[in-house]
Amino acid sequence: MEELDSVKKQNEEYFSRLQRLQADFENFKRRTKTQSEHLSKYASVELIKELLVISDNLERAAQALRTESNQGISEGIELIHKQLCDILGKSGVTSVKSVGELFDPHLHEAIMTEVDTNLPDNVITEEIQKGYKLHEKVIRPSKVKVNKSTNKVDR
Repeated sequence: MEELDSVKKQNEEYFSRLQRLQADFENFKRRTKTQSEHLSKYASVELIKELLVISDNLERAAQALRTESNQGISEGIELIHKQLCDILGKSGVTSVKSVGELFDPHLHEAIMTEVDTNLPDNVITEEIQKGYKLHEKVIRPSKVKVNKSTNKVDR
């Protein structure tokens, strides 16, 4: 009888260990799946950051060439810029809204401040450089000018 109790106890220990191992394995599978989804979703971040620099330069070039004599060149550059933005958009890249929004340190980087008593504190008055998100992750914060008024205005 003692031997039977010993075998039952050992059997229960093995069964308990097996259940823990199964639970650990399920957790491992779930964690691995989540990690691989995250990796595939954000694998292109470095390439996109480099393409954003090109996008910025195309936008600047189009703005610099906005004269009647350079209208064709300006329109061509704007078309190329639009195509690049469309490709980035299909990849999940979106721009961060800035001007008129409240400053959010997770989305914006304050470069300068200005005083405008007609606006409430911490409202973004100008965007110096566009910010972008890849899906829900910020890959480049917007560089902005923020209002710091001494007179508080309700919004």
